[in-house]
Amino acid sequence: MEELMEKTIACVREAGEIVRGGSKELSVEEKGFANYVTNIDLAVQRELNGALNALDAEAEFISEENETNDYATRKAKWILDPIDGTTNLIHGYPHVAISVAYVGPERRFGIVYNPFNGELFTALSGAGAWLNGERLSVSRNAALGDCIFGFGFPYERRVSAPRMFRAAEKVFAECQDLKRKGPASLDLAYVAAGRIDGYFEVDLNVWDVAAGLILLEEAGGRATDWDGKPLPEALDKTALIATNGHVHDELTKLVRAAG
Repeated sequence: MEELMEKTIACVREAGEIVRGGSKELSVEEKGFANYVTNIDLAVQRELNGALNALDAEAEFISEENETNDYATRKAKWILDPIDGTTNLIHGYPHVAISVAYVGPERRFGIVYNPFNGELFTALSGAGAWLNGERLSVSRNAALGDCIFGFGFPYERRVSAPRMFRAAEKVFAECQDLKRKGPASLDLAYVAAGRIDGYFEVDLNVWDVAAGLILLEEAGGRATDWDGKPLPEALDKTALIATNGHVHDELTKLVRAAG
């Protein structure tokens, strides 16, 4: 598994060259209101689809840009978000990630890579979480008033955004600060790195969170849905709370109070 992970990291780094090289020559298609796909998203997906298939051709391939996905497959699976943070990419805001998870029958690994600043977050089940070779651990803050939390807004604004605003208002009243930067994969990586103490959002897809959740687990954090329930193995879409573990129950109570 370690060898497969190292080969995957090399593929992800190579795909990062596509992002850096093409970020100023974008063509943009709107999939829905404020929901975009670019030529870079598609180019990275094509690159990694071929490269990852060469590493394990038997694994299922689940991705944001697929027409259909078999979330309940019992086979090993690649879970890919070719560009997490497409809107950021379009605006030249360099907070963007390539997110890849591999979930096998016994072990799994996650990779979250920001090609603009070179930060490579990696985790292998049972072997810890790492940032460019340095071991990661979640923060030790145990009081909401000492915490910074990340959050995000869903694409389905009319239905879900009001719920997020209510939750954010309740959390902001109790914590030190809130941050909203975009990619869920990087928010989870930042919780794993102890940069923020938790993160919450609704309507997240499995490719948004699969790699980041492996990072979080290996760094000592905790993740549940908004009801405090464990996330299912065959995850499709979820409302997520991810924390350092110390403030998880308190944050969950605040978020649940938003309805």
